Amino acid sequence: MERRLNRRQFLGGAAGVGVAVLPTASYAAETPMHTRTLGRIGFKNSILGLGMAPIGMMGSSRAEAERLVDEALDLGVNYVDVAPNYSDAEAKLAPVLKRRRDGLFLVTKVEAQRKDGILGQIRNSLKLLGVDHVDAVHLHNLGDFDLKEVFEDENGGMAGLREARRLGYVRYFGISGHLKPWKFTEAIKTGQVDLVMSAMNFVDRHTYNFEEKVLPEARKHGTAVVAMKVLGGAVKMDYGRPNPAMLADHYESAIRYPLGLDGISAVVLGLKNSEEIRKAAATVRAYKPLSAAEREALMARGKELAAQWGPHFGPVV
Repeated sequence: MERRLNRRQFLGGAAGVGVAVLPTASYAAETPMHTRTLGRIGFKNSILGLGMAPIGMMGSSRAEAERLVDEALDLGVNYVDVAPNYSDAEAKLAPVLKRRRDGLFLVTKVEAQRKDGILGQIRNSLKLLGVDHVDAVHLHNLGDFDLKEVFEDENGGMAGLREARRLGYVRYFGISGHLKPWKFTEAIKTGQVDLVMSAMNFVDRHTYNFEEKVLPEARKHGTAVVAMKVLGGAVKMDYGRPNPAMLADHYESAIRYPLGLDGISAVVLGLKNSEEIRKAAATVRAYKPLSAAEREALMARGKELAAQWGPHFGPVV
């Protein structure tokens, strides 16, 4: 377990397809991964975040998981996203955190909607991760939450996060999810949300459209935003098997799309093996904004696919 932060430290903030050559750890040291500022949090994060769902849910051994996380960090990743429902991902991450916690922005999630449940989930996550604090905790699947209960109830979601911060368990408050973007906008307006992780890809732009509904409000408040499901998620949302991503055929363009949005700090990708980790790192290193012609073609293709996919994450409103 690492040393608990004193009050001053605690409140002061946290310090594609077609890519032929895969980077190595030594290459990473010579060519640092691009970073951006994580909104008003101020942390300088890698534009690629490691999503731990596949490593946790696909049956990797503890030793293999440790090796994979080390590889991602060696390639310059310093933003790590995990959750209690990613099977044993939190426990698999613990050995790496014991050695390399400093310099990482570590995020986990809760799905409880009441104060006591939230505190219980956070305490359990800290125990499994082997740390005494995380940088941020997301109220996950915000679209399923009652906003009045979250923000106004003295025993609701934000009350739980505030108590967790008072106890030194968490620094920043996050919300995450895939549906009902209007709830995210209303949550950001309260000024209590430091970090948002939402589904953003060039297909769901035409259905959920977090891009135009949420990003402007986040920019107004300095709320950090990271994009998930940039490849559409695994086919049938099945992460227990090596299913391809829904947008695997558009890999490079799908990653370039959210990185070109004003206000996006990082893309969080669920990566399950060395090949995927190196491919993702190489792609973000080579990132350049979409040209006007590329964007127009991608939006047209996204509109076609959106008609086929429909509201596959759940309700829009």
